[in-house]
Amino acid sequence: MTRRSVAVLAAALATAAALLAGCGSDPSGGADAEGLTPRSGGTVTVGILPPCGLDKAQTSGCNFANVEVVDNLTEQLPDTGEIVPWLAESWEVSADGRSYTFRLKDGVTFSNGETFDAEVVKLNFDNIIDLGKQGKAFQSSAYLLGYQGSTVLDPLTVRVDFDQPKAGFLQALSEKPLGIIAPETITTKTPEERLAEGVIGSGPFVIDEVVQDSRIALSRRDDYQWSSPKNAHEGPAYLDSITFQVLPEDSVRTGALLSGQIQVSTTVPANDVDSIRGQGFDIASRSSAGIVYTYYANVTDPILSDPAVRRALQLGIDRAEVHDTVFNEFQKVPTSILSTTHPNYRDLSGKLGYDSTEAEEILDDAGWKAGTDGIREKNGQKLTFAIQFSASGDKSLHELVQLQLKRIGVDLQLAQASASEVTANRASGKWQLQYGNLTRPDADVLVSAFDPDFSQFYKTSYDPELEELLQAQSHELDPEKRNEQAGKIQELVVERGYALPVTEGSQTQAAPATVHGLSFQAPWWPSYVDAWVSE
Repeated sequence: MTRRSVAVLAAALATAAALLAGCGSDPSGGADAEGLTPRSGGTVTVGILPPCGLDKAQTSGCNFANVEVVDNLTEQLPDTGEIVPWLAESWEVSADGRSYTFRLKDGVTFSNGETFDAEVVKLNFDNIIDLGKQGKAFQSSAYLLGYQGSTVLDPLTVRVDFDQPKAGFLQALSEKPLGIIAPETITTKTPEERLAEGVIGSGPFVIDEVVQDSRIALSRRDDYQWSSPKNAHEGPAYLDSITFQVLPEDSVRTGALLSGQIQVSTTVPANDVDSIRGQGFDIASRSSAGIVYTYYANVTDPILSDPAVRRALQLGIDRAEVHDTVFNEFQKVPTSILSTTHPNYRDLSGKLGYDSTEAEEILDDAGWKAGTDGIREKNGQKLTFAIQFSASGDKSLHELVQLQLKRIGVDLQLAQASASEVTANRASGKWQLQYGNLTRPDADVLVSAFDPDFSQFYKTSYDPELEELLQAQSHELDPEKRNEQAGKIQELVVERGYALPVTEGSQTQAAPATVHGLSFQAPWWPSYVDAWVSE
């Protein structure tokens, strides 16, 4: 029986002083490195890439606003990875790992005045299961794999039951896809409305306005009193408001930052690092913890279903050249499908080295012979396929990989489309390669990425051995055994070419010296509850 109590909170608050922070600030809530004291008031505008939805239960990424609006039952401390209480004050885990009983914090309310209690927790989890059955919540429903239901024991006590041991559940509860939202959101908004308009949470900020493809405006909640233990101060946020300004083009975000139109720029492009620093701006970063940025291969495609093609592609991508040409100091050359910051990372650098000679030999042996134009053919079919993508900032990466693969006789076509078109094609199976990452500092991130029941990319059974391992690690309570299973999964994914790692990414944000207290959550999302501006 494992118990977390309020005593852990005190230790967590002490640990929070070491929280990763940026922009030359000290997030402790007292005077910063320049002797300045945090003050309430002011506003910042943050330049972001287009969000892919304002309900994290339905989207795995691309959302800054939700982090500020929604709280969680648990928190994962960024510097240690420890799971500590938040809206759940304590918990008990059954000996078989199938039941979790939570004692909830009293006095918590949502921004619409509704009360947080055990019934709300049950409603949230039941709703995620419903969304999963509709194909609308791949990641969050994967977090609840084996969910049997929630039982309200009293207004502030709830038991959550699973049909098997649930090794990663406490960590999953710290992730925003399992963040707790108000009953009004669930009962009155359709899933589509939640994505477009946002959700009602118990967090330090409230969504005031959403202008599609333009901006998301948030205001501070003055009665907020249940801060995350990772925050540097308790109580309401310092800032009066935050506006997330959608600026898809890297050059536009950088220009807006340097001209003062925005105060924070996220996803800082490699080419702009020197110019941003040269004009007195600071850059903070945090490496992602999860699936690295990778090309996912559609294993049902006539060409990419060939294991030899996928193995050759794995060897034909020169990741060191990609890093040196496209990325900056904040990224790393990937050495596995999981990032080096992930607790279950296994070093597979020996399987991800560039070897065009071996790649060509594999294709030759598989019957793919070079044609007169240098592109390989087999049975009259060209070795050509497309990468579907939406972000213009990724185009230079895809163009470089295109040149690299051409060296081994592969014709990679670039197919840029809107984000909605890329998502629709993924759902319908009309794609060959797509690009993305997935953050979660727990081995179950592999389930979200590669299990056919939950993956956005692999919809039907494609590798029984891999699928059995994914299920086994999900309910293995022995940490050493689970880590070994996660390592084997990484090996299979890399060796069989289901995903082609490209870069170990990070989240970056740049700001002038007048913006203080920028920080990050455990996976890598920026957090602004401790941010403040000096006059």
